[in-house]
Amino acid sequence: MFEFSDSLSAGDRRLRWGFLGGSVAPVAGAFLYNQGYRLSLLKCPILHLTGIPCPTCGMTRSFMAIARGDFSLAIQHHLLGPIVFAGFVGVAIHIAVELFTARRVRAFYGAVVGDRRFLLLCLITALGYHAWRLYRLASSGELYTAFAQSPLAHLLGSAANLT
Repeated sequence: MFEFSDSLSAGDRRLRWGFLGGSVAPVAGAFLYNQGYRLSLLKCPILHLTGIPCPTCGMTRSFMAIARGDFSLAIQHHLLGPIVFAGFVGVAIHIAVELFTARRVRAFYGAVVGDRRFLLLCLITALGYHAWRLYRLASSGELYTAFAQSPLAHLLGSAANLT
């Protein structure tokens, strides 16, 4: 199930500290944001410029709902939010164990996560979900309205008026 192998070199430990910070940051950020700490950088630039949500739009709100224990709201914000949140937590735990023991940990999930077919399935699932969300927004007319009110639409409209 789990196997401890060779020791981590100094370079491996530095790399793992970086990955640990990257995997803990979204989880800790969700908890801290719910406690009142705010960053103004949480706006999606793609959504802001185009009015069209990116594939990860709603993920931050989903993470914050998970941090509050509201899983149904988390799924409403982004269906894949709880899965990604659990992935960040799992990566953080795995890396923390490696850093604590100073040894590589080989686990049963390593082969699955490293399999190209699994990664392709994850990509297709994420893009398929995004396409479904865009289809629903387009069907309701919200997508057109949001784009029409976006800075990009105004810029394109200004450029069209100049010619």
